[in-house]
This record gives sequence, C-alpha cells and structure tokens, in this order.
Amino acid sequence: MTYGIPTLMACADVEALTRFCAENGFRFVEMNMTFPWFQPGSICAETLRNLMKEYGVGYTIHLHDQVNPFEFSPDLRRGSLENIGAALDLACELGLPRLNMHLLPGTYSSVNGTKVYLYEYCEERYLAYVREFRELVERRLRGTDTLFCIENTSGFKPFHHKAIDLLLASPVFGLTFDVGHNYRANDADGAFILSREARLRHFHIHDCDSHANHLGLGEGHIDLIPYLRLADRLGATVVVEVKESGALLRSRDYLIQHGLWTA
Repeated sequence: MTYGIPTLMACADVEALTRFCAENGFRFVEMNMTFPWFQPGSICAETLRNLMKEYGVGYTIHLHDQVNPFEFSPDLRRGSLENIGAALDLACELGLPRLNMHLLPGTYSSVNGTKVYLYEYCEERYLAYVREFRELVERRLRGTDTLFCIENTSGFKPFHHKAIDLLLASPVFGLTFDVGHNYRANDADGAFILSREARLRHFHIHDCDSHANHLGLGEGHIDLIPYLRLADRLGATVVVEVKESGALLRSRDYLIQHGLWTA
C-alpha cells in the first residue's frame, strides 16, 4: 500500500516536508494549496521534479479548502477555476496521480427555521456548472494517469450526490474517502461512497473521537483496520492525515504493528 503524509505546519517549506516524508518511509506528500508555501506562485514544477529525484518520493495535490468552481458569483468562480487550472497544469507536467477537492455546501437562507441551500433552490444552474467543470477537467486530464478525486467532509447534501454522479460520468474523476470526516458526520457518507467502490481511489485515514479530529491511528474511536484493508484491496493511495509529526510517526508504528506497512 502506498502511504503519504499531509502538509505539516512544522515543515514550513516543501523541501523540509519532502525530507521528512522520505526519512520516515512514506512515499508521497499531499501538498495542501491552502498553505502559503503551496500557492501557485510559490512552487514550480522544476523544483518539485528535482526534489522527487533527490528524495525518491512523489506528490499529490489537495486543492484549497475554499475553492469552489460552482460558485454563482462569476468573479469568485473564475478565481477558483484559475486556481484549479494552475494545479492541473502542475499535476500534468509532473505526472502526479491525484488531485483532491472538497465540495462546499454554499450559502443558505433560513426559511421558517429551515435551512434552504441555494444550490438546492437553484439546482439546475448549480448542476450546469458541474457539467461545465467536468468537461474542463476531462479536457485537461484525458490521456493522463491523473485522477481528480472528490472528498467527503461534513456530510454530502442531496445536490452533492447529483453533482458527484455527474462528475463520475467521466473516467478522470474518482472519490476520496475521508474516514475521520465520515465518523464525525455520524457516518453520513459511508454508504454513498462505498456503493461507488469502483471509483474509490484515494483515502484520508486518521483517527478521531467526539472532541478531536486528525488523531494518530489507534488513538481515537474508529476501527480503522477495515478501511485500511479496503484501501489495500482497491490499490488506492492513502494519506495518513495526521497533522502532528509525533502522532504521524506513532501512526506509522500502528501500521507496522498491524502488518499493513510495506517499506
């Protein structure tokens, strides 16, 4: 199984993060474009290519947490598409295997005490932007081995289900299963994702309890072994999404102890 690490605040530049990844036996770094050192103007393909060669590890891309190519505001949507376009360029130039994106719920209005989401109320327009985005990404990734994966966060809404199935109509899209997010959302997304198991290509694995997220493996309440075995069976890439270096190394030890680590 191919394990990677998330972006760590303790490693405030790409070389420090890549070195930590390599020295501790992980195989790739998931660069989170929310962080200042992974902004489009702060990294270049040549630097990353040299680091890949020097340290023998690869990269995946986690798009900015607030990027939203389906935003109704033309200016905000354009900004998101430009940001995603830069990530697609980088992924294609380096042959990176995965890009990962959240689906935002958008804004809502409280109507008689009930949340009415604009994406639900204006669903036809929302889904039209989803189709446009699918076509854009498909043009960019067609003929590559890069997959654009959609990650669960706090529970997909019904309009998200429709959007995901539209995206999955293209072979360049896949799913990311964040098992910690799913636990904190009371298993809101497990059945939906697992019913599309054939498109499940990326995992974010971390433990959590009722108070904290992104705990070290074995340090919370989730039975992680079935998810890890599923990832192994599917040949999926796995980010051990534990964001403190000591807990991340204890998570590696957990994987070794359970016979799930391949050096």
